[in-house]
Amino acid sequence: MSAPAPGITLPKGFLAGGASCGIKRSLRPDLALLVSERPATAAGLFTTNRVKAAPVVLTAQQLRDHAEEARAVVVVSGVANAMTGSEGQEDSRQVMDATAKALGIPFGSVLHAATGVIGPRIPVPKVLSALPALAAGLERSPEAAHRAAQAILTTDTAAKETGVSVRLSDGTRVHVGGMAKGSGMIAPALGPAHATTLAFLTTDARVSRPGLEQILHREADRTFNMISVDGDTSTNDTLLALANGAAGGPLADDEPTLRQAFGAVLEHLARAVARDGEGATKLLTVRVEGAHDVREARRAARAVASSLLVKTALFGADPNVGRIAAALGYSGADFEAERLGVDLVEGPRRWPLISAGMPMPGLENGQGKRLHSVLQRLEEVVLEVKLGKGPAAATAWGCDLSYAYVQINAQYRT
Repeated sequence: MSAPAPGITLPKGFLAGGASCGIKRSLRPDLALLVSERPATAAGLFTTNRVKAAPVVLTAQQLRDHAEEARAVVVVSGVANAMTGSEGQEDSRQVMDATAKALGIPFGSVLHAATGVIGPRIPVPKVLSALPALAAGLERSPEAAHRAAQAILTTDTAAKETGVSVRLSDGTRVHVGGMAKGSGMIAPALGPAHATTLAFLTTDARVSRPGLEQILHREADRTFNMISVDGDTSTNDTLLALANGAAGGPLADDEPTLRQAFGAVLEHLARAVARDGEGATKLLTVRVEGAHDVREARRAARAVASSLLVKTALFGADPNVGRIAAALGYSGADFEAERLGVDLVEGPRRWPLISAGMPMPGLENGQGKRLHSVLQRLEEVVLEVKLGKGPAAATAWGCDLSYAYVQINAQYRT
């Protein structure tokens, strides 16, 4: 077995761990803890769903009041603690308070997230019984990071984690690490203070609160807000970043290399979430070029990546170009239909699907059969869209929609 890749503990001064407290009937890990050895600046983006889980509400409040004092993130997997009223909020407070006591830190330093079935409350006694041993066994090793990444999963088939190292302009080496979960109920609409997508990032760079918020918001718009598995925005979507400054060096708010590092980690995790969509057999990448502006490009790309008809066609390896054109047409992006172009990209090879707004000849016979064979063998389907309207571009990620997706979600609670 290969060693775990560097992840959430790659930056200096961060410890992690994961354990099973018995929330999941499978007894798989369901409790994760991430800790900074020193106070960290924190920033977060949360679901825009009007129905917000208790951990989302409480963590947003913590960031409003204590964003420069963050020390820990405790994550419960198996129950969302959403639609649980005041009792659910009290449950989350108890988990946060117990975490603070186990670590010997202030309550205001603890952030919290949860994922799982909507409706049930957190089984607080189970969590509280497991917290002391988990807190005592935290490590900085890649193995500990991997245990945390596994403990936040629900219907995911694999942990999602990565890390990068870069040098700032003065030569200081800093690191950015991350872990995420997400497989179903994936169409994040993350905004400032407003299964599930959870993502956690750490860095040992020195970053101010406004600087970290700006980096996170900008890169999340380009990555996590551009993925879709099924079009459903969860009650629990949470993206948190902690910067503890343990690497030293100057304030890195305006360092392009740090922003690029955050972007690389977020893009890796976003693609991993889309690839691991419930029941998925193919990753879908939609690259849009020639839009009037970035907003228009994102609208077009996400419409195709989110289309259930495009997703089902991909599962059947059906080169149904009308579904792609229709999604672009209702996306709200500004373009002239007669200038639309779409290619299927396979490495250096391009398969034209639409040119000048018309399907390429032969799609109903020999060419269609060839494209069916191509789509069958591809694990990643890359569609390149040309709108012919301007200089802007954007990329979105999704996956195909299979019979297994219906089965997984039809039996999710039973």
